[in-house]
Amino acid sequence: MQQNFKQMHTKISNIFTIDNKNKGIRADIFLSHALNISRSKVQNLINKKAVLLNSSPLNKYGATLNTNDTLMLISPTESKKDSSLKNLNIPILYEDSDILILNKPTNLIVHRTHEKDLQFTLVDYLRNNGFKLSNLGDSYRLGIVHRLDKNTSGAIVIAKNNVAHENLSKQIKTRQMGRYYLCMIDKPLKASQIVEFPIMRHPKHRLKYITTNPNNTTAKRAKTVFFEIPNLYDSTCDSTFSSIKTEIPTLIGAKLFTGRTHQIRVHLNAINRHILGDAFYNYKGSYTGRILLHAHFLHLFHPKTQKPLEFYAPIPTDMQDFLHTHFNVSTYQNTENPKLITIPLAQIYQQQFRTI
Repeated sequence: MQQNFKQMHTKISNIFTIDNKNKGIRADIFLSHALNISRSKVQNLINKKAVLLNSSPLNKYGATLNTNDTLMLISPTESKKDSSLKNLNIPILYEDSDILILNKPTNLIVHRTHEKDLQFTLVDYLRNNGFKLSNLGDSYRLGIVHRLDKNTSGAIVIAKNNVAHENLSKQIKTRQMGRYYLCMIDKPLKASQIVEFPIMRHPKHRLKYITTNPNNTTAKRAKTVFFEIPNLYDSTCDSTFSSIKTEIPTLIGAKLFTGRTHQIRVHLNAINRHILGDAFYNYKGSYTGRILLHAHFLHLFHPKTQKPLEFYAPIPTDMQDFLHTHFNVSTYQNTENPKLITIPLAQIYQQQFRTI
C-alpha cells in the first residue's frame, strides 16, 4: 500500500482518513460534504476512477466506510485548485498587535481536524505569511476563535495572543460579539423569525446535522434569527427563475446567538428554506454555483482597549453579480462605486427585533 501511495503522490489532491465519528457513512455522502460538491459530481469522480479507497479505485457509490479507511482524490483539476490556494492574498479588514480580522474567501477550510487531512487551510495561510497566532487550542487551530464553513465567505476574527483569544471567546459566549450573515435562499420567509431548535449529528450521515426535540440530551442548544431585508426590488431584466414556480431567490439576514456546526444551513432546512447551491442540505433548484452564504458584518469589543469595533466584509464578486442580476439593489449601493453593496444588517435586525 505504501508503494502505491508513493507512485501516485504527485496526483493526490486530497486525503481523508475516516475516524470513529464517520464510521458507517457512505463514501459518496462523505466526499460530497468534505469537498462541498453535489453527490452527482462525486459519483462522476468515482466513475472516472479519480477516487481511491485504501489505495484501490472506489467502485461503489454507497460503499460503507470504516474507521481508519483512507479516501484519496487524484483529480488533476482539484490538485491545481488546491495548489492555487497557497498563493492567496486574503483581504485584511483590520489588524493590530492583538487581533486580525480577515475577509475569508470561499473554498478554504479554516483548520484541519487530524494530521492526515492534507487540505490547505486558513491556519496554513496565516503561518505561511508569518502572522503571530494564539496557541490555546491544538496545533491545527492556532489563532482560531470561531470558524466559517469551507464555502462560506466573510468576516472572521483571529487572535494573535492567548489573552486576546480568551477575551474574544468570552465575548462569543456572552454575545458581546455579534455575527451577521447574508443568505440567498430559494423562497421567501413567511416572516422574520427566531429559530431555536437544538442541533445534533444525523444518526446515519455523520457529516450532516439535523434539528431535534428539545428534550434530546445528545443535542446542543442552537438559536438563529432570520430576518427580511427591505427595499430589494425584483429585477425585470432577468427571467432565469421565472419558470420555476417553487424557486423565488430571496436575500435574507441571519444573526447567530450560538455557533453550532452548519447552524444557519440546518435551521433553514428545518423551516423548509435552503441556501442556493447547498445541495448537502436539500437545495434542489437550478442554481449551480457555490453556496451563497456570506458573513457580512461583525462587531466586538477590542480585547485590550475594550473599544467597540465594527467590520463589514465586502460581498464576494459572484454574490454581488447575482444580486445585481436578480434584484434592484440601489438602496444599498455605494454612491462612489455602484458595484459595491453594503447592507446594514445590525440596524435592520434591531428594527425588527428590538426586544431580543
